[in-house]
Amino acid sequence: MINRKVLLGLCLLLVLCGEILAENRKVVLVLDVSGSMNEGNKFQAVQSYIEKDLFPNLLRPQDQFTLILFGNNPRVAFTERITDENSRRELLERIRNIKADDDYTDIGMALEYLFDQLSRMKGEGDVKVIFITDGKNTPPRKSPYYGKDLSVDARFREIGKKISQEGWFIYVIGIGKETDAKHIATAVEGSVLKETDAALKDVRVEEYVRRTEEVRKAREDAGRKTGREEPASSTIGAYAWIQRWSFALGIPPLVFYGVFLLILVGALVWIGYLLWKVFRPMKILVWDSQLGRNDAFRITLTLGSSVTFNTPSHYLPVLGGEEHQAIQIGRTLTGLWIRILDDTLLSGSSPYRDKGKHPFRKRTLELSSGEQVFIL
Repeated sequence: MINRKVLLGLCLLLVLCGEILAENRKVVLVLDVSGSMNEGNKFQAVQSYIEKDLFPNLLRPQDQFTLILFGNNPRVAFTERITDENSRRELLERIRNIKADDDYTDIGMALEYLFDQLSRMKGEGDVKVIFITDGKNTPPRKSPYYGKDLSVDARFREIGKKISQEGWFIYVIGIGKETDAKHIATAVEGSVLKETDAALKDVRVEEYVRRTEEVRKAREDAGRKTGREEPASSTIGAYAWIQRWSFALGIPPLVFYGVFLLILVGALVWIGYLLWKVFRPMKILVWDSQLGRNDAFRITLTLGSSVTFNTPSHYLPVLGGEEHQAIQIGRTLTGLWIRILDDTLLSGSSPYRDKGKHPFRKRTLELSSGEQVFIL
């Protein structure tokens, strides 16, 4: 019987592990494809950065990668899951084939479009966002951001506030000195701004991961001090919980994950064992000083069941006639109980003289006649 319970516990473990593995991280790259990105080989440098830093240091197997392009208008180029090394190479090849030839740079609409895409991912696990641009906000006339200064525009700042309040942070990479990248980082509180040259030599995605985790931890600490939970939609689920704790303790995620699984296995096996002890059928022997143990009644009690002595099917000579109902033995979640139906049979020292059910503590029932009933 215990083997079945252990197997049940292991099945539950596999289900939980499936839940954890299903909560893989999502990485969103918002990429400026305006024509100015071709100046000074900036776009080729960005493609090289994606291949040499972003993909190897941020993307892991089973992560979902979404590429959003913007210039004239924002749009999703593709959303794919990294299943193996071949899929990684295929995505990099698709990125190499992208052209930067849009006429405008509509940063405002790009941020709004990003918020819409992130909202669809809400509650699906950890989300990392990288935003790369080389220019000022120069949208087409039809854009609501046409002619607007993003540093003071209320609509732009409101979108940034919504993104931040949901717990999403952006790694904003501004290529060149005259960009509006700083306004994106300012609007989305907690984001990381990296202003760099056309070669992107000093850009490292680890900086984004480290600094955003610091911001998230600071928010959580502030929330605990004020008794208010900060929203963190980007880190919902067991996988994100493991990531945050492994980072906080300075333990590699795989090591922390392995320890977590061992604890989970142990807990499930222990719970399975306890459940087995509680729900398994309990076998008892009942006999008296006249009947003898060799002729004892072998009774199986399940939860909620009971047996009464004496009845024609369960008869102990020391309790009187076959129809003299004297004692009742039953089982609950807490164990065996006994009820005395005829208290005149008991000796004065018996702990069961009061009416009602009593937790079964003493294996020998002393009768006033000097006879005994044994329950084992």
